[in-house]
Amino acid sequence: MEPGVFRSDFLDASSLSTAAQRIGAYEGTPAHATLEWSDTANHTQLGDPVKGAALIYEVTGGDKLPGHLALGRDAIERQLVKIGSIQDDLAAWRDRSAATACDDAA
Repeated sequence: MEPGVFRSDFLDASSLSTAAQRIGAYEGTPAHATLEWSDTANHTQLGDPVKGAALIYEVTGGDKLPGHLALGRDAIERQLVKIGSIQDDLAAWRDRSAATACDDAA
C-alpha cells in the first residue's frame, strides 16, 4: 500500500512532533518546504480515510494482492512520475547495462 495524503489527524501535534525552532540554513530546501506544507495542510488533505480503508478492505479480500496499491490521486501521480524516471534511466543505459553479462551467458 502506497498512500497519498489522507484527511486525518496525522499532521496534528498529537501525531507529528516538530522542532520548536527551525534551522535557518535549511530555508528554501525541500525539508523546510515540507514543514511549511504540514503547517497548513492539516485537515485539507485530498484523501478520504473511509474510502481508502474501504479500498484496502476490498483489495485484501480478493484472490490476488497487488504488488503496489496507490491510494489517492496524488499517490498515482507520484508513481507515474517515478515510473517515467525509471523508464528514462533504463532507456539511456539499457545497452550498456545488458553488456555487463558474462560472455558465456545466454
